[in-house]
Amino acid sequence: MGRAWWPLALALVFPSVAFAQRFDDVGVRAQGMAGAFVAVADDASATWWNPAGLATGLTFVDASVQVADGGLRGVAMAFPSLGLSYYRLKISQIQPFASTAADASGRQDNGAAGSGLSTDAGLSQFGATVGQSINPHLVVATTVKLVSAQGDTQADLDVGAMAVFGVMRLGVTVRDVREPTFGSGSTALTLARRARAGAAVIAPALGPFDRLVFSVDADLVTAATDGRDEREVAGGVEAWWLGRRVGLRGGAGANTVAGGGSFGALGVTVVPYPRMNLEAALTRGADSTRDQWSLGLRLTF
Repeated sequence: MGRAWWPLALALVFPSVAFAQRFDDVGVRAQGMAGAFVAVADDASATWWNPAGLATGLTFVDASVQVADGGLRGVAMAFPSLGLSYYRLKISQIQPFASTAADASGRQDNGAAGSGLSTDAGLSQFGATVGQSINPHLVVATTVKLVSAQGDTQADLDVGAMAVFGVMRLGVTVRDVREPTFGSGSTALTLARRARAGAAVIAPALGPFDRLVFSVDADLVTAATDGRDEREVAGGVEAWWLGRRVGLRGGAGANTVAGGGSFGALGVTVVPYPRMNLEAALTRGADSTRDQWSLGLRLTF
């Protein structure tokens, strides 16, 4: 046998860390609606939220730049049938997939539960989004992406579908389908698959509002995020008036896993010049790991 047992022993001692990215890590409008956005997804952030949303875009070209709490940086450009995107996020406060909220104490000091991972590690994602109309009501699409972390690069993909029936929209999306693993040994980590479904009602004009959106989302799987298991439900609303020069949005949600907490969000868009959207969002939760802010600039044509 010689030393043939050593790789197995090391794999048992140093298992890879599994973590999942929150859906509402990206997208200023989505964050302002507490993450109830899978069935809305009609701007450049559809490249992250639901690739099939590009076919329902508000404009022919939608370009956005976003910065947010925690070091997020994002750039995306979307057309009705093509999207290009780059996102850079920190992998912070992560733990093994089986972790619970009670295990989370001291995780900032220990990295990922003593795994040797840096809490300041970063993840970069380059994506290209394409879709296909199945019939007048249904679109399916995918974001093919290269993801880099821990000095390693892996290919992965997100898939999504969007069904539109008048003012009613139904969406579903699955992120990180391949569940890629980055690195090896004590610093190996796996990007866990995450799925979410949503429904939305979008009224082009209603009373004093130029556009009114009501939406709900629900995670379809439980995933470890920020050192705890999460399975979220969320609801949001978005209202536009003054010729769509001002948009306000808000939402609330909860982590339905035992020991989870609630959270709420507010957001605003101001259009000082035609085609220029200045956006901001703020989220606060019972668990401080949900606290975040984001700022964005959208240009539409």
